[in-house]
Amino acid sequence: MKKHQRKKPKHKKEQPIALAWYTEEQWELLRQVAADWDSMDQTFVQWEHSAGNAYRVLLESGYPVETVDVDVPDLIQWCKSRSRPIDGEARSDYIEEKLEEKNAHRR
Repeated sequence: MKKHQRKKPKHKKEQPIALAWYTEEQWELLRQVAADWDSMDQTFVQWEHSAGNAYRVLLESGYPVETVDVDVPDLIQWCKSRSRPIDGEARSDYIEEKLEEKNAHRR
């Protein structure tokens, strides 16, 4: 008789989850250049509230979380060099890469 297999979580709890972090100035700049600006929080205060909630929920769920400060001009260049739009998927990939670089320097 086969045992029921549990689905493996998509993310290993040992690996930190990268969470984009912005200053108010960087947030305003991002809203000006993002392809998906209309699906983003409209103000920095709204984003800050949403990001804080996401951070708390992830921590309470047992996930290690690391914030990644986003420099929007660097993000723009990163997207251009990969022929990608500046959207949520690209931002997610960008911060994952930045977190990997940050952690590589710690070793």
